[in-house]
Amino acid sequence: MATTPGSPRKPGFSPTRLNTFLECEARYKYIYIDKIGKFYSRSTPGLSFGSSLHGVLQRFHLNGGIDTPQELVNDLRSSWISAGYESAEQEREYFEAGIRILTSYHQDYHAGHYAQAETIATEKTLSHDYGTYKLTGRVDRIDKHPDGALEVVDYKSGRSDVTEDEVAASLAMRCYQLILRRLYPESAVRGTIYCLSTGKLATHQLEESAMIALESEIAVIVNRIQSIEWDEVRPVPVDVCPDCEFLSRCRTYWRQQERMALLDEP
Repeated sequence: MATTPGSPRKPGFSPTRLNTFLECEARYKYIYIDKIGKFYSRSTPGLSFGSSLHGVLQRFHLNGGIDTPQELVNDLRSSWISAGYESAEQEREYFEAGIRILTSYHQDYHAGHYAQAETIATEKTLSHDYGTYKLTGRVDRIDKHPDGALEVVDYKSGRSDVTEDEVAASLAMRCYQLILRRLYPESAVRGTIYCLSTGKLATHQLEESAMIALESEIAVIVNRIQSIEWDEVRPVPVDVCPDCEFLSRCRTYWRQQERMALLDEP
C-alpha cells in the first residue's frame, strides 16, 4: 500500500539499528528517538580509513574493475579522508596500509575467488517490506556468479581474520542474505566477509528455514522496540560502554544519581 500524503513513514530497521537496541537501549534512544547522535559523533582513524577504502572500491567496481593498481592508489590519494588521525605519522601509516590493501585487492580480485563473478551492485541499500516495518541494509557489494548465485560481500578494514561461524552468527550478514533472497527468490544467496588487510574471507549460506526463523526473531525485536516507553529508559552500564560516544553523557547521569542518593540518606 502506498503511503498517503501526511501519513507517517513506515519505520525501517537495519542490522545496525537492531544491534544497537540489543546492546544498549539508552544508546538506541539517543540515536533513533532523541536524534542527538550528531552532537556526540567523532571522527576516528578506523572510520576515516574504512570510508576512504570503501569509496575507492566502489568506484573500481563501477568502472568494471578495469582500473590498474596505480589508478586505485591515485584514487585513494585524491579522495583520502584525513579526519580523526592523531598525528601526521599515524595518518601516513594508514595511507601506506591502504596502498598495500588496494594493490593486493586488485590482484586477488582478478586472479582468485571472484575472477568469473559479475559485480551487479556496490554500496547499495536493500529493503524488504514486512507490512508494519521495513527491513533494510546497506551492502558493500553484490556479485552474481556464473551459476546464477548471488553473493553479498561485506568489507572489513579493521580485522585480519574471519571464520564461517562468524559469518553465520553475524546479524548483519544474515539480514543482507534474507533481504536479497526475498527480492530474488529464484536465486541462491550467500554472504561473505572479506578482510581487506589480509585478503582472508569466509562465506556462509543461510538456508530457507534459518531465514524464516530470522524473520520471527526480527519481528520480536521490532515489537519490543515499538512497545517501549522511551521516556522511561535510563542508561545502565553495559559491555559496549567503553567504546560508546555517549559515555560522557551517561557518566554525568550516573554521578547525578549518586549525589541524589547521598542527599536522600538519613
